[in-house]
Amino acid sequence: MELCSTNITLTNLISVDERLVYRPHPENSEAIITVKGISLSSYLEGLMALTMSANARKGWDAIEWIIQNSERENVPLCDLC
Repeated sequence: MELCSTNITLTNLISVDERLVYRPHPENSEAIITVKGISLSSYLEGLMALTMSANARKGWDAIEWIIQNSERENVPLCDLC
C-alpha cells in the first residue's frame, strides 16, 4: 500500500512531499523535505524530519486500523480502492 501526501500550510515557505510505501516492515518509507527562502533551511529540514519521524507511526496505525476493520467486516481490501 502506498500513501502520498503534501503539506497544505506554509507552502510558500516549506514544501513537504512524502511518499510512504507500507510493506511488512514500516521502516520502508521515504520523505522528501524542501525548505525555500529561509536562511535556517538545514535547521528547519532537520526539525521537519524529526517531526515527521515522530508522526510516521500515526500513518502506520491508520493503515493497520483499515486492515483490521476490513477483515472484521469481511470486506476485501481491493473493494476499498
